[in-house]
Amino acid sequence: MMRTLTAVTAASILLAGCSSAPPSTAEPTSTTTCAPAPVADMTTPDGWIGFAAEHPESVSFAVDDGLGHTAEHDADTPHPLASAVKVVHLGAYARAVADGTLDPDERIPVADWQRWYAPGTDGGAHIAALNRLGIANDGTSPTDPAATVRLDDMVTAMVRESDNGVPDYLRYRLGDDALRDAAAAGGWSDFTPPTLVGVTLGALDATVDTDDLWSLAQRFAFDADFRATYGTTARPRDETKLLTYFDRFGPTGTAAELARFHTAVADGSYGSGVGTVRRHLEWQDPPADAGFVAMGFKGGNLPGVLTHGFEFRRADGAPAVVVWLNHGLTAAEYESATTNLTQHQTLLLEAAADPATVGRLACIS
Repeated sequence: MMRTLTAVTAASILLAGCSSAPPSTAEPTSTTTCAPAPVADMTTPDGWIGFAAEHPESVSFAVDDGLGHTAEHDADTPHPLASAVKVVHLGAYARAVADGTLDPDERIPVADWQRWYAPGTDGGAHIAALNRLGIANDGTSPTDPAATVRLDDMVTAMVRESDNGVPDYLRYRLGDDALRDAAAAGGWSDFTPPTLVGVTLGALDATVDTDDLWSLAQRFAFDADFRATYGTTARPRDETKLLTYFDRFGPTGTAAELARFHTAVADGSYGSGVGTVRRHLEWQDPPADAGFVAMGFKGGNLPGVLTHGFEFRRADGAPAVVVWLNHGLTAAEYESATTNLTQHQTLLLEAAADPATVGRLACIS
């Protein structure tokens, strides 16, 4: 049986019940008066501002409310993205549907999806997706070897449950250039296609070639004997070294790059396939009374990493974008961050709707 990687969990989606501050009518200002930062405390939205002020080395963000108020911190430095990177795979899928390369109604053998699933490495995301889609399974594998699933439904699993197999399936099927082109359409140049499956497999065995994790993922997918025995005799990485491993070999990018991508989706400049991207990202309603008609989200997490990417649209088309990357969190900080996820996301919603919150974030240096 494959070893489990309990520290790696599926990306968390926006929690129901989050509220945000009502939209402000304040005009943009050229100067900001900075009050002392709140006490660092992940159990409140204000406390998250305090955490960022006290630990600026662990946070990067890019905020633009679309009304002239912006804030950035360390936004041009590459950091781990975890599953927030999957918006690029979504873009590649959407562009392929738009040009006829892919048919969203194509029936895919569930076995072709299952081959990209590494049990014990995704926090239960894959099985949760199978359950939501009504695909019978035994908790590890589908029970009907002849079962099929719509390609578009597979893609919902990548966004909603943050299934790791779907992005690698799309990479294998579409190729790296399709991913690079999808990133470039969103203003993200020099994109390096990641392997979500390969990086988690590499965490289970310190002896693998980290320079070619994509080959590892493909062998795992297509060599049944290798897949059946992988991890049973491996030398797992020391828990204390996992943070360094994921920082070096996991999906990376800057807050600014991810923000540009979300902005292109929100304002429509992404072009071909933008409707499909929105349909998948904007499956949740925006918070009430915040002035938005649509909200898209994709986040992610890995040991020591918690990431969020939001795009919002107003009735007049004005977008708002909030990207926040937490990285290098200690075990205690990571546990607190994931436990208090609602409070963190509430802060991000307030940043999108309330210029005063953007001003407070602009004071972080």
